[in-house]
Amino acid sequence: MAEGRNSGILSDLNPSQRPAVVRDGSPQPVLEGPGTGKTRTLVHRAARLKADGADPARILLLTFTRNAEA
Repeated sequence: MAEGRNSGILSDLNPSQRPAVVRDGSPQPVLEGPGTGKTRTLVHRAARLKADGADPARILLLTFTRNAEA
Protein backbone atom coordinates (compact mmCIF):
# COMPACT_ATOMS: atom_id res chain seq x y z
CA MET A 1 0.00 0.00 0.00
CA ALA A 2 1.30 3.43 -0.88
CA GLU A 3 0.94 5.34 2.38
CA GLY A 4 1.14 8.81 0.81
CA ARG A 5 -1.57 8.09 -1.73
CA ASN A 6 -3.88 6.67 0.94
CA SER A 7 -3.13 9.00 3.85
CA GLY A 8 -6.52 10.73 3.43
CA ILE A 9 -8.29 7.38 3.54
CA LEU A 10 -6.58 6.48 6.80
CA SER A 11 -6.85 9.87 8.52
CA ASP A 12 -10.42 9.31 9.83
CA LEU A 13 -9.67 5.92 11.37
CA ASN A 14 -8.84 5.09 14.95
CA PRO A 15 -5.93 2.76 15.80
CA SER A 16 -8.25 -0.26 16.05
CA GLN A 17 -9.69 0.27 12.56
CA ARG A 18 -6.45 0.88 10.66
CA PRO A 19 -5.13 -2.72 10.64
CA ALA A 20 -8.29 -4.00 8.94
CA VAL A 21 -8.05 -1.27 6.29
CA VAL A 22 -4.36 -1.62 5.47
CA ARG A 23 -4.11 -5.43 5.62
CA ASP A 24 -3.29 -6.94 2.25
CA GLY A 25 -4.46 -10.32 1.14
CA SER A 26 -7.58 -12.37 1.35
CA PRO A 27 -10.95 -11.44 2.89
CA GLN A 28 -10.85 -9.49 6.11
CA PRO A 29 -13.61 -10.23 8.64
CA VAL A 30 -14.39 -7.36 11.02
CA LEU A 31 -16.16 -8.65 14.12
CA GLU A 32 -16.83 -5.98 16.74
CA GLY A 33 -19.64 -4.76 18.93
CA PRO A 34 -22.26 -2.12 18.14
CA GLY A 35 -21.07 1.41 17.48
CA THR A 36 -17.40 0.50 16.98
CA GLY A 37 -17.14 1.70 13.37
CA LYS A 38 -17.40 -1.58 11.44
CA THR A 39 -19.20 -0.05 8.47
CA ARG A 40 -16.76 2.88 8.39
CA THR A 41 -13.88 0.39 8.42
CA LEU A 42 -15.35 -1.60 5.52
CA VAL A 43 -15.98 1.50 3.42
CA HIS A 44 -12.45 2.77 4.04
CA ARG A 45 -11.05 -0.66 3.14
CA ALA A 46 -12.92 -0.61 -0.18
CA ALA A 47 -11.64 2.93 -0.87
CA ARG A 48 -8.08 1.83 -0.08
CA LEU A 49 -8.36 -1.22 -2.35
CA LYS A 50 -9.69 0.92 -5.20
CA ALA A 51 -6.94 3.52 -4.67
CA ASP A 52 -4.41 0.69 -4.90
CA GLY A 53 -5.82 -0.36 -8.27
CA ALA A 54 -8.31 -3.11 -7.37
CA ASP A 55 -11.21 -3.65 -9.77
CA PRO A 56 -14.29 -2.26 -7.95
CA ALA A 57 -16.41 -5.01 -9.53
CA ARG A 58 -14.38 -7.53 -7.52
CA ILE A 59 -14.91 -5.90 -4.11
CA LEU A 60 -17.71 -7.34 -1.97
CA LEU A 61 -18.77 -5.74 1.33
CA LEU A 62 -21.30 -7.37 3.64
CA THR A 63 -22.74 -6.00 6.83
CA PHE A 64 -25.73 -7.11 8.83
CA THR A 65 -27.31 -6.91 12.25
CA ARG A 66 -29.07 -9.35 14.50
CA ASN A 67 -31.14 -6.59 16.04
CA ALA A 68 -33.02 -5.24 13.03
CA GLU A 69 -36.12 -3.24 13.94
CA ALA A 70 -39.39 -4.39 12.41
